[in-house]
Amino acid sequence: MPLYEFKCAKCGSMTEVFTRTVLAQVEPPPCPHAGGERGHEMRRVVSTFVRHQTLKDKIAEAEAKYGKEVDAAMGPAPDVGRYARRYEQLAKDLPPEPD
Repeated sequence: MPLYEFKCAKCGSMTEVFTRTVLAQVEPPPCPHAGGERGHEMRRVVSTFVRHQTLKDKIAEAEAKYGKEVDAAMGPAPDVGRYARRYEQLAKDLPPEPD
């Protein structure tokens, strides 16, 4: 199902035309900003290519683009070993657990 884009030669406004088949003849639509003025001729232009991305692709792209900023904002990773040593130090003075 093709989607054709048209651009006005005079004012540059863009319009899209959707057709059900590739073989359909597409007539240029009237310029939405013409308002009776002459010279608003719509010409077909090459559409930009669109690629649909999966969530995995979007996450990878965001990680590549913003990963360093996020890491800098989060700061260094916590030292889990330090917390474990501190826990062991504080836990040795606790009374033993009942059976």
